[in-house]
Amino acid sequence: MDDLGAAFDPQLMFDLPDPYPMFAEMRRNQPIVRIAVHNRESTVVTRYDDVAAVLRDGETFSSHANAEVGKFMGRTILEMDGKEHTRTRALISAVFTSRGLDALGPTVTSIVERLIDGFASTGHADLVTELTTIFPVQVIAHIVGVPPADYPKFMRWSLDLIAFSKDREKGRAAADTLHDYLLPIVRARRTEPRDDVITRLVTGRVDGVGLTDEDVISFLRLLLPAGAETTSRLMGNMLFALLEEPETLERVRADRSLVPWVIEETLRWETPILFVAREATHPTAVGGVEIPAGSFVSAVIGSANRDEQHFPDADRFDLDRRADDHLSFGFGRHFCLGYHLAKLEAGTALGALLDRLPTLRLDPSAGAPRITGLAFRSPQTLRVRFG
Repeated sequence: MDDLGAAFDPQLMFDLPDPYPMFAEMRRNQPIVRIAVHNRESTVVTRYDDVAAVLRDGETFSSHANAEVGKFMGRTILEMDGKEHTRTRALISAVFTSRGLDALGPTVTSIVERLIDGFASTGHADLVTELTTIFPVQVIAHIVGVPPADYPKFMRWSLDLIAFSKDREKGRAAADTLHDYLLPIVRARRTEPRDDVITRLVTGRVDGVGLTDEDVISFLRLLLPAGAETTSRLMGNMLFALLEEPETLERVRADRSLVPWVIEETLRWETPILFVAREATHPTAVGGVEIPAGSFVSAVIGSANRDEQHFPDADRFDLDRRADDHLSFGFGRHFCLGYHLAKLEAGTALGALLDRLPTLRLDPSAGAPRITGLAFRSPQTLRVRFG
């Protein structure tokens, strides 16, 4: 194991408050290091150009490293490569384009307004537990066709599934329960189509081939950790950044055209997912370092997004940066399908908070919030006052 590789031990970093000084040292001194994870060699890549190269080359760096997810979700697009990935992505992406989500806008607004109604009159709230954790799950519940009366149990199953890496038994049980809940909904859309996302998924065709019921269910379950979890953390990080800089918050309140750039800079500055895994399909090299076939490759997105060679003054949250070439949504064939939905939700939530809570500020009695985590990063609490 390389010297800096010893410091990069995922099993020891789950609550690491600030991994970025370590990443900066790695980029300067050992931008590519080897570590052992569960007795298997893994290569850690930290510079922007090298991370982008790994994400861009899906033939050499396979997403099969994500096969563990399939044990809970069924076979998902995360672990697909080649023609199978191309066909499945085409079927799903047609639904999750910006145009495809236009009809969802009023519902997203209605959900976030209803959640804000729950605390707007109190003068205080924890935006993580009362908004950002709940909001994306309820959006997905609507997409899936869950009736509002079932939201509480759908939320419970979703949180158990999202936390599967911490409690596999509970995660597996939640995945099975969701499968049984979703199957009749998916089957019903085949016989009684509606103007909704599931109908478009079950009726879509590419080269005459469509998605099976199990394909659709696997994708819908994947939306929870891959969509709700990451969007929740994006919103938490976005609100953290703005509340830490009240002048920037007021600037955005006065000029809503800045909201898209707030989202992009948040994704660059504090990505919800710090790194992604790939597997080398044959002997190759990155940055002049040889990587054997079968080796796991950890592409550290959080480090790439802070690479000072690509983003000057990269540790600073800068609303005027206007950089949308961060790697938080991936690159190339595995560019995140939920990109447009995440931006829609984050922008809607921020706009509603600015409209409804004109004196929004951090609660000075609550202690300073902080962003922690390794696999996922965001504040665990974000207590605010207003009014």
